[in-house]
Amino acid sequence: MKTSGSALFNGSANENLFGVSANVTAALHNALPHIYSYPNPDAALLREAIAAHLQVLPEEVIVGSGSAELISLLVRAFCQPFEASNVVSVSPTYPLYQMEADALGVAFLPAPLNSKYEYDLPSILRQVNKATRMLFLSNPNNPTGGYLNQAQLEWLLQEVPQHVLLVIDEAYLEYVTAANYANALPYLEQRENLVVLRTFSKAYGLASLRVGYMVAKQQVLQKVMRVKQPFNVNQLAQVAAQAALTDQEHLHYTLEQTQIGKAHLQQLLQQEGVQWWPSEGNFLFVDAGVPVQQLAEPLLDSGIQVRFTESRFNFRITVGTPAHQHHLQEQLHAILSPESIWQNRVLAQILKTGYALAATSDVFQALAQVSVLAETANNIGSAAERIALAFARAFSSCLGSEGNEHTGNLYSSTFGETDMISAFNVLVKSTPLVTFGHFFGNFAINEATAQAEEIHILDLGIGGGLQWLHLLDILASRPGKAPKIRITGVDIPSASGAPDSKLVKTGKMLQQHAEKLQLKFSYTAIAQKLEDVNLQRIYTAPEEVLVVNSAFTLHHLPDQLLGAVDYRDKVLQQIKALQPAILTLTEPDSEHNKLRFLPRLRESLRHYYTVFDALDTLLPRLMPERQIIEQEFFGREIINVISCEERQRVERHERHEAWMHRLMRNGFAPAPVSDAAEEIKQSLKLHENFTILPNGAGNTLCWKGTPVVAATAWV
Repeated sequence: MKTSGSALFNGSANENLFGVSANVTAALHNALPHIYSYPNPDAALLREAIAAHLQVLPEEVIVGSGSAELISLLVRAFCQPFEASNVVSVSPTYPLYQMEADALGVAFLPAPLNSKYEYDLPSILRQVNKATRMLFLSNPNNPTGGYLNQAQLEWLLQEVPQHVLLVIDEAYLEYVTAANYANALPYLEQRENLVVLRTFSKAYGLASLRVGYMVAKQQVLQKVMRVKQPFNVNQLAQVAAQAALTDQEHLHYTLEQTQIGKAHLQQLLQQEGVQWWPSEGNFLFVDAGVPVQQLAEPLLDSGIQVRFTESRFNFRITVGTPAHQHHLQEQLHAILSPESIWQNRVLAQILKTGYALAATSDVFQALAQVSVLAETANNIGSAAERIALAFARAFSSCLGSEGNEHTGNLYSSTFGETDMISAFNVLVKSTPLVTFGHFFGNFAINEATAQAEEIHILDLGIGGGLQWLHLLDILASRPGKAPKIRITGVDIPSASGAPDSKLVKTGKMLQQHAEKLQLKFSYTAIAQKLEDVNLQRIYTAPEEVLVVNSAFTLHHLPDQLLGAVDYRDKVLQQIKALQPAILTLTEPDSEHNKLRFLPRLRESLRHYYTVFDALDTLLPRLMPERQIIEQEFFGREIINVISCEERQRVERHERHEAWMHRLMRNGFAPAPVSDAAEEIKQSLKLHENFTILPNGAGNTLCWKGTPVVAATAWV
């Protein structure tokens, strides 16, 4: 491991990196001559000290070998029979809740956090059922740092059924500064089935000695005592914890240094373009807009450890000393330099230009940087040179030199309609970037409606309706009598002419194709913004099997990051209320929703360069339609992603993992459909650089290993 003389920085374990109390080291020194004796079997002296500190009864405290042992004891005590019980928590959170459940064969039911990485209480409660024995909530939550406020905890105390043990893990309680944070201890009198977990491993700095404790009513602790072994906490740990409790001055020093260090860490991450989310712990949950592996490996080579999470992009890092964090900034600066991320000179120049724009308020200096980039751009050059043109336009738009009317919406394009249609047909027929999602959705819909005599397809964002030509072909070839088809197409009003003019044209094209196949077909057009449509008013006959489809549409809806109403969740809840046989969803696998400018720049460059590189292989370089596809279709998206903030940015894609969390949080589960990857591959005659990978609810199309589009099916 190369450390360049710098101190090692273990930023992965949330240890107290500011040292331990001198009282602790003195107490340990005095206790060493007595290590031949067994420890106090129930840690009576430590329990009494904790009880006095918290103003509870000693009988309401159990000490364990860290919170980890106590979590294990709780699952063993309350989840029997194991195979008939489940444990509920959130995702992401402290992984030991699931690990302990899995070890005993207890089902683990996670409720995803929302877009802000905050608790979604109704989603949590939806996971609770008659077999639920425990609900674990880390407060503040590890690894995200979010927390339960008093109103939320009081709501949970009222709404969580009495047969469920509510376990609030307050491992990071001492670090909290939020005024409305919900300390669960005062609520023990209100709820018999409440357990509070705390630890000496974090703020008190005793991680290596493993001391944690739980506070609960005696009848709850009696069940735990039946499965707890005596002598579970060694004597040195008991002595150290007692001594740590007596030194509140050192605890205050630790907390003060942690707050100073956290502010410094936030500042340096921001300087290096690494996004962090507010945290009440001694750690930050971050995203640099590059895969974690790309950061973590070189950081480890320099002596810095970070904690991986379930996400490919997010990691957690502990607040460290000034020396630790200066070393971290030096390494991040080198790893995230344009030349380190991209060896290609032109792609590195794109990042360099974006970095310069973020670092200066001098418009003339910024324009000079954009001019340097523009010199490398070439509309008929390599994929890198062509995407440089799109990003140069985007950066110009940031500076106001192109105006800021770039909504990303192709319907508002002023480009010639005939050329646009021709280019889109090339995109659909000569590349799988659109048809991959169409084919996946159609195969899934066909399977889900195999026995249906009448099918009603509600298409949210129908556009030209090309997806349904393929499905109509499939349905017409079914053995026996073909089903009756009804399609309701929803899309935004046309920019000119009658609001539904484009939708009517789509309907006529589908009607003609259905007649050619001798299918019974009907069509309804709804020209409205999706967030304004009341889906409950869409009539579905009792004999119809309802299907809902959305391809490249839901990401245009604002979510709670932009206001009180999460329109994505609102639409999903309306879809759920319709109880369709299947919901098929296709979205780009890239995050342009929650990231700030620099991490979003890195993310978007990786995503769109992958697209341009694929187009470079699939389409002739001088083909006029390809230039429209790149600079008008995808170029407009790039301009919107890069130059627009808040509600002006409508290209607010989310990574597949975020869509998975969103769908599950709203009560959907992956549909039990067959894997159609091989069938799609053969049907589309995919280039060898494309791969189709399973993603947990469908398939993801990758180019040279980089995810591009995720297609999923839900019930």
